[in-house]
Amino acid sequence: MQLTGKRTLVTGASHGIGKAIALAFAREGADVALTFRGREEGARDTERQIAALGRRVTVRRAEMTDLNDCPRVVDEAIGDLGGLDVLVNNAGGARGDRLLDLTLDDWRYTLDLCVTAPFLLAQRAARHMAEHGGGAIVNISSVHSAHVWPNDTAYGAAKAALNRLTASMAVEWAHMGIRANTIAPGYIDVSETPEEQARYDATDGGAAPWIVARRTARPEEIAGVALFLASDAASYVTGQTVFADGGLLLPAITTADYVRGDWTGRGFSG
Repeated sequence: MQLTGKRTLVTGASHGIGKAIALAFAREGADVALTFRGREEGARDTERQIAALGRRVTVRRAEMTDLNDCPRVVDEAIGDLGGLDVLVNNAGGARGDRLLDLTLDDWRYTLDLCVTAPFLLAQRAARHMAEHGGGAIVNISSVHSAHVWPNDTAYGAAKAALNRLTASMAVEWAHMGIRANTIAPGYIDVSETPEEQARYDATDGGAAPWIVARRTARPEEIAGVALFLASDAASYVTGQTVFADGGLLLPAITTADYVRGDWTGRGFSG
């Protein structure tokens, strides 16, 4: 088991990627402190499943845009579990509209949630880890950090900043035995109810034809990347942004490109 005895904190673990990461960690032997904001029922379900695995688990409500509260989240996880070895900054989200209509409040909300809160949580966790032999930090970013979509200004800027912040964590904290990496997922099917599935099918689910893998991801597939980065299997990996996007951001070679280009005879098959 890759995380046996590791004490972990996963923010936003009531649903989707955060829930899948918390469960994956528990299956691999970790104790888990998890936070939620609005989906208490989902958080309690995560708690029940982890407890059934025989792992220690705690649940606390947290509003990550209350920046003064971020250090408390880490301190409570340390108190609940007796220490902290792994931090996963998963909680995120965005407010906003077209760039011309984006309000300062929505800009600040998104940057606080996606950049400032992870910074404060990681800073607090790193101080503890430095005194107890090191640890691992995994930040959840997005493909929006590297590619522009309409109406994603605040979110894209925040996630790009998170990637760069992670690199600084890796550089400045390596001597303390702390590794820091980022996962940038693409389209994820996080539907858990028929209603959610219907909304997803009508929106992000339609992206499948434009993805190299020809499908969107399951939360468990992102959790697998997080498990690797948190474990000793990734002991020589730090400062990286791993794009777990099914090839979404790869430049496509279309049939027209193939016909008018000089690919023929080079072993390329479309």
